[in-house]
Amino acid sequence: MRKIKLVLEYDGTAYHGWQVQPDLPTVQGTVQAALRRLTDEEAVLTGASRTDAGVHALHQVASFVTARPWEPDVFRRALNSHLPADIAVTQAEEVSLAFDARRSARSKRYRYVILNRPSPAPHLRHFAWWLRGKLDVRVMGEALRCLLGEHDFSAFRAAACEAATPVRRMVAAQAVADEERVLVDVEADAFLQHMARIIVGTVVEVGWGRLDPAGFRAVLESRDRRRAGPTAPPQGLFLQRVTY
Repeated sequence: MRKIKLVLEYDGTAYHGWQVQPDLPTVQGTVQAALRRLTDEEAVLTGASRTDAGVHALHQVASFVTARPWEPDVFRRALNSHLPADIAVTQAEEVSLAFDARRSARSKRYRYVILNRPSPAPHLRHFAWWLRGKLDVRVMGEALRCLLGEHDFSAFRAAACEAATPVRRMVAAQAVADEERVLVDVEADAFLQHMARIIVGTVVEVGWGRLDPAGFRAVLESRDRRRAGPTAPPQGLFLQRVTY
């Protein structure tokens, strides 16, 4: 048996997230179905991140076990001929059977895209959160710096999150202006359910002046989800990189 590692890009608009769900279209389910058609094997795909419904990926990593002797690039080309236009395999390689796409990951980086201008952009409606009120990006970046290091992120955790511990190590957190966009980048060893989106929803409150950086830190230290801001909508979030 062999293990093949894939790197995938996808537009998550039409999918109910990464993870297989009964009777619902998911990215994992779609790729697994294509693998089964190609290999006649009951392929099970393990992904690095369980992205939510409507969330996108520029670099999702997944792996599967196969008995087929094909070169990795054959899998890439064959899968791309069987996948819909909103999912693509960009890389394929053979890895050790010990490799686990999720547990072997050292960090995951997400980017959240905010369109910050007076009018919406119809062509970006599935790929950015439109906010008409001007955001103070400098103060947002100042607030985000308190997230660096190891913390209990309970304040930025969905009520339904089943993670064994809320402690995570954040290695990067920043907000930058890019013409009419505000980009919020966060990278951590792992993420709790909705963690990135709740961080964004809360730091937007800072950008609007409703919360100052000290108040943002107080939210983190409170470990109380009720003190954080709203969960930002999914369409602005992109899984940007997984590091091993």
